[in-house]
Amino acid sequence: MKKLMVLTLLLFGAAPLFACSESTDALYLQITLTRGERSKDSNSTTTEITINGKTLTYQETYGGRSGGRAPVKREFKLNAEDQRKIIKLINDRNLLRTGSIKREQDVSGIYRYFELSVNSTINKSKGSISINGSRKAIDLREEKLYKDAVALVEEIYGIIRRADKAVVYEPLIP
Repeated sequence: MKKLMVLTLLLFGAAPLFACSESTDALYLQITLTRGERSKDSNSTTTEITINGKTLTYQETYGGRSGGRAPVKREFKLNAEDQRKIIKLINDRNLLRTGSIKREQDVSGIYRYFELSVNSTINKSKGSISINGSRKAIDLREEKLYKDAVALVEEIYGIIRRADKAVVYEPLIP
């Protein structure tokens, strides 16, 4: 009888311990960041960062006036510690949720803008965040959703920068 109880405890009592562990292979993250200008010389730069398990892909494309530049694509391998940091940051900052912020500005003359989207999946939990606004919308810096999303972007740029010093993060709102 004792053996049956121990076996039952091992099988069912330990199951929650395994269910709670964060599998770093279950991480999927897609960040799209566009910075642009609407003017007679309109242009934009779009950066897409994708993490699928242990693979991080960084792509940068150019449109409008700067569209003649060649796109950039780099691929990196994430170590388990970097994956854990990203998962912890997503969980700590509550980024597995849906949220959006949109700030418009009077469009007269030159209009500099940014668009940030963060789509994340850890195991079966998903999040989708979208933030759009003027690069002059300094009030956005105080929004929790903005702070949380930018913290994630900065962490990932830090990871990329360790492997490739040419990749530099430029703040969305200078």
